Amino acid sequence: MTNLEDLLGGQVVLALQSVILKLMNSQQKTGTLVKEHMLKLMGFFVVAENNGVELEVNTQIEIVFKSLTKEFVGFRVSYNLGNKALTLTQLIKELKSYKLMLNGGKSVQEKPEANLLWAPCPLRGNKRLREKRNRLSL
Repeated sequence: MTNLEDLLGGQVVLALQSVILKLMNSQQKTGTLVKEHMLKLMGFFVVAENNGVELEVNTQIEIVFKSLTKEFVGFRVSYNLGNKALTLTQLIKELKSYKLMLNGGKSVQEKPEANLLWAPCPLRGNKRLREKRNRLSL
């Protein structure tokens, strides 16, 4: 029975190490929405807590700040100077508001849609197809 406990214990340690590495290495990519990035981090926090790690809210917020892009430096400074105490949900709202302010009040699209126009593919490159097209147009 101890071998089984050792095996499962080892898996828990590996899972925990994996989550902590993901938290340490996660960086918001340019163009990624704040909400998306925060939800990803919150998922890592939940997995860590499920594996027995107790992360205080302030520690979680510090991890979030370290993972954000440089455009949020001003927000971090005002947060630290104001001695604010926010939950992660409140932090998401505050970060979204700050991003809106940075964009001059213009909302950021959730998922930009491409404007595609369908047109028949021109027949180029194939000499026989060009000749056939020319015969048909006569």
